[in-house]
Amino acid sequence: MLMRFTISNFMSFGYKANEKGDVLSTEYHLYAGRTEQHKERVIRYKERKVLKFSSIYGANASGKTNLIRAIEAGKKIVLNTMEGIDFSDKFCRSNNANADKPTLFEYEFTIAERCFAYGFTVNLKEGAVLSEWLYELKSTEEDVIFERTVENNQYYFNENLFHTGENREQFHFFIKDANRINTTLLLHEIKRRKMEEEDFEVFRKVFDWFQYKLIVIYPETKIGASYFLFNSDNKKLVNILEYLDTGITDYSMRAINETAFREYFQDESLAEKFLRKPNCHARTPSKGILNLGNTLFELDYGEEGAERIAKLMFQHGADESKYEYGEESDGTQRVIELLDVILSDDEDKVFVVDELDRSLHPQMTIKFVETFLKFSAKKNTQMIITTHESNLMDLNILRRDEIWFAEKEQDNNTKLYTLEKFKIRYDKVVSKDYLAGRYGAVPVFKDFEYVWGKE
Repeated sequence: MLMRFTISNFMSFGYKANEKGDVLSTEYHLYAGRTEQHKERVIRYKERKVLKFSSIYGANASGKTNLIRAIEAGKKIVLNTMEGIDFSDKFCRSNNANADKPTLFEYEFTIAERCFAYGFTVNLKEGAVLSEWLYELKSTEEDVIFERTVENNQYYFNENLFHTGENREQFHFFIKDANRINTTLLLHEIKRRKMEEEDFEVFRKVFDWFQYKLIVIYPETKIGASYFLFNSDNKKLVNILEYLDTGITDYSMRAINETAFREYFQDESLAEKFLRKPNCHARTPSKGILNLGNTLFELDYGEEGAERIAKLMFQHGADESKYEYGEESDGTQRVIELLDVILSDDEDKVFVVDELDRSLHPQMTIKFVETFLKFSAKKNTQMIITTHESNLMDLNILRRDEIWFAEKEQDNNTKLYTLEKFKIRYDKVVSKDYLAGRYGAVPVFKDFEYVWGKE
C-alpha cells in the first residue's frame, strides 16, 4: 500500500529550495489523521496508520492529473529506464531554470508487513539518473539498504544483507555498472539480470510492487473487461453490474468465424497478426484478449493459431437483442473498466484513478466509492481518485483526512493540502462550503465586464 509520495520539479510541481539548499518537495500522503470516523478504513503497520481511500479535488488545471502523471512517471522510469521513455520536457516549466534542476520521486509503501522508502532523482532534460536510495522503515528508525550518487561513483549499501562474499561483490559491480551507464536505476538492473538468489529478494519485491501493485487508471484506460473473458464467476459479475444499475443482466461469448473477424480490420496484415499465435514457438494452448475499443474478443490459440474466436456480448433484461461492449453507454463502459478496483483479490494493490467521475452519474460515483469501501473492508487494497464530484465530499461518507485539495499558486505551481487543515464540525455540509470557496481549490472567474466590457 502507498503511504506517501513526494515529488519536485515535474510538470506543475515546482523546484524550491531553502537557504541551506535543501529541496522543498511537494508531499502527498495517506497517513490517517486525528479523525475518529470510519476507523475500520485504517490499516495499522506497527505505529503507522494508513488509509484505504483518498480523494483529490481542485479546479481545472490545478494539477490533480499532474499528480497522477507524476506517480505514473516514477513507475515508468523504474520499469523502463530513462532510455525507454522521453520526459525531457516534463520538468516544471514555470521557471526555465528548472530544466537544469533535479527532479525527485520518492515512494513510501508497504510490502506485506514491511515498510519501505524508495526514491531517486533524475535530470529529465538530459535523461540521466542522478541518485537513488532504498530504506526499510522500522518503528523508530530507517535502515539503509542502499544509497548511490552517480556523480563521482559514490555509494553505500548494507553488506549484512548478503550472506556470501560473491553476492556482495556482485552488488558492488551492479552499482558501479549502473553509475557508469547513468540512465538506469539499480532496481531495474537487478530485475533485468534476473538475480534469483535470496539475497536479492528485497530488490525483486520492490520492483514487483511498481510493476504489479501500483495501477494507474486514466479515463481512456481499458483493463476491466478481462474479468468477463477469464473469470468464471458469472453470477458475481452480473450481480455487481445490476447493483451499480448498469442495466446489464447477463453476458455471453458469441463465437464468430475467421472471415467475420477479419471484417473488423482495415489492415489485413493486422488481422493476420492476431490470428496467428503470438508466441509461435509455444506448444501449449493459450488465451488472448483483444480490445478494439468497441468490441472485445477472446481468442483461444492452438499450435497453428486461433482455433476459436468469440466476442463479448451483453444482455439487458427481457430484451432479445445482445449488445457489444462499444454499444453500451459511456458510463457503463467506465464501470466495466473499473471492475478490477472492486473485484481484485490481489492484496496490497494501489489503484490510482484519474477522473473517477468521468461519464458517471453523480450518484453512480458515490455508489462506486461506497462499493469499493465495502469490498476493501476484507482486504488491503487502496483507491486514490481525482474528482470534481462535490456530493462525495460528505463526512457521512468520507473521513476528513480522505479529502485533499490541489490548488495553483501565483507562480503556477501546484500545492496540495488536506481538509484536516481546517477546523470544521462533523455536522458541516463540506460540499457547500467547498463550492463557496472556503477551502480554496475552486475556479475563480472574471467578471462579465472583463470579457465584454461595460455597456
